[in-house]
Amino acid sequence: MTGKPNAIYIAGGGGTEVISATAYGIADRIFREYRNNVGTLYAAVGGMRGALNEDLADVFGWAAQKGSGSAHERLNQLKFYSCSVFGTSRHNPDEEDCKRLVDVFKAHNIRYVFLNGGNDTMEKAIRIQEYAKEQGVELNIVGVPKTIDNDLLGTYICPGYPTFAKWVAYNTMSLARDLDSFSLSPNSARGGKVKEGAIAQVLVVMGRDAGWGAAASILGELDESYAPHIILTKEGGFSEERFLARAQDTFDKYGQLFVVASEGAHDGTDYLANRLKVTSDKPELAFKYHTDLHKNASVSDGRLALFLKLLLEDRLKIPTDVYKDFKVRAEGPNYLGRNNLEILSAPDFFSAIAAGESAVDLTIGEGKTGIMVTLTEIPGITGDVSLEKVADSKKGSKAMTKTLSSLFLDGHPAIIKDGMMIDREVFWEYAEDYIDLNGPNRSELLRGEGFLIPLPRIEFPLEQRVLSPY
Repeated sequence: MTGKPNAIYIAGGGGTEVISATAYGIADRIFREYRNNVGTLYAAVGGMRGALNEDLADVFGWAAQKGSGSAHERLNQLKFYSCSVFGTSRHNPDEEDCKRLVDVFKAHNIRYVFLNGGNDTMEKAIRIQEYAKEQGVELNIVGVPKTIDNDLLGTYICPGYPTFAKWVAYNTMSLARDLDSFSLSPNSARGGKVKEGAIAQVLVVMGRDAGWGAAASILGELDESYAPHIILTKEGGFSEERFLARAQDTFDKYGQLFVVASEGAHDGTDYLANRLKVTSDKPELAFKYHTDLHKNASVSDGRLALFLKLLLEDRLKIPTDVYKDFKVRAEGPNYLGRNNLEILSAPDFFSAIAAGESAVDLTIGEGKTGIMVTLTEIPGITGDVSLEKVADSKKGSKAMTKTLSSLFLDGHPAIIKDGMMIDREVFWEYAEDYIDLNGPNRSELLRGEGFLIPLPRIEFPLEQRVLSPY
């Protein structure tokens, strides 16, 4: 096929609040700097599923629908959307899928492939890279990181995580203030005729295999009396006896208790969420255990929050001369943390754009392939690392992950000795330049460029298919 080669953008896995900013960074950089090298940028509408089904949108064609003079303005819209503006998929391509992808790339003269996602997506990237190399097909493949889990190796921090961390901190502080309003102040009367119920709070946040998200709740702590009082992560482990002892001690000291847990909190044998066995006779309903094509188990359905609530209500000792009963409030917002329309960390947003721009410069400008873009300690500054150092096509995405256990400051670990709390100084030293607690949120940035919430859904016209249906 003659003519300038084309590029394609494919999003993978769950979205983040800034993944579309990365897509914008890729599109805008190619459009402004590399039109002499690239014919157009396609987007796989629906991620890997869309790529396999040949559901491709000509991004530059869409941008110029109202005239070439408005193309930059239309491309600028992309960056403000939370989650993937082009859609996404968790499909894990096998060898047959890789052959189909190569056929799609050949049919549309695609040379440059940008895969934007987390561990599972980097596994896809290296698998496609290896297959293309075996077949002698010339492709430039670059992974562009995003994941709220923050567990990709090779990069100082992952785009999407700082905003998620800000959301966790905000929600912890918000619920803590509500908890404060019901708690007895130090000088309050104890006992007497009128008694209130004692209240505790459980907040479960995303993070199946790494505790970075739950760790961010420590940003709301001013001293030990402030929430969170306990942080449970997979890395910290779980002992029911030690957990209840710390919970009891905290309540005895402060008259309240706030527990934050990663959905992946684990006792060494199983996820704590799976300790809860709930069924209903009328009708006959039970929890269903979901796994995706990467063998990831779904535990983000509120089971853990309910388990911890029931455990605390059953086992904690509350002075009956002061309180009439004990209630534990349980929150498991799940996907709201991954896709919150309003909360945004500005350094995360601009670093996500920079990651997209860097991906273009590295693969189109410098001809690199088989790499992943990385972020440094300084927001907006990027580098790159070989995909072989962040992903394994044979062992799968779980074989190479960065856990919270890797975070140290001057020899001090972020996870304290009993596994149930985070050292705020260690965590803040790591994340402070990326998590802007007091900076602008999405609506403020939107208004500054003339956009208002709600944003309309964008329907991208699809290119005519060339291949037979897959």
